[in-house]
Amino acid sequence: MIRYLHRCISTQEWAKKEGMEGVYICGSQIRGKGKEGRPWHSPPGLGLYMTILKKTNLPLEELLDLPVRVAKKINTWLLKYEIKGEIKEPNDVLVNGKKICGILIERKRNNIYIGIGINLNHKKEDFPLYLRESATSFYIERGITLNPLRAAVEILDHLEELRL
Repeated sequence: MIRYLHRCISTQEWAKKEGMEGVYICGSQIRGKGKEGRPWHSPPGLGLYMTILKKTNLPLEELLDLPVRVAKKINTWLLKYEIKGEIKEPNDVLVNGKKICGILIERKRNNIYIGIGINLNHKKEDFPLYLRESATSFYIERGITLNPLRAAVEILDHLEELRL
């Protein structure tokens, strides 16, 4: 099931609160977060902010490469639009040396939270000053805008192949 809110604290926190398997997408996040609790810039309409909650009994060691596997699927999706990404392990996708996607994997008991943030429609000036030299977006790379929900559906199709 896909759930959508125009605004939330963060998709990870929302998914943890709900605790039901599915996909959680927000139009914007008040306190989106990345690795080690770093903030993820999440303005309305400019990115895809999504968490997938899966229940699993797999041991932790079988999930250690999950961020890289997710990043590979994001790269496959980007190639569809002629954008060549590279994986910066363990959890980022870069284009031309700049971050376009961050992945945050968390586990709580048998729940796996796969957080994905993708910069879609940002222009350079949409990023805070401190990110302008290190971040990019789908729009900056291709010059076209993409509906975040369309992007979510396409990416979810690619992620279907992951075994959890």
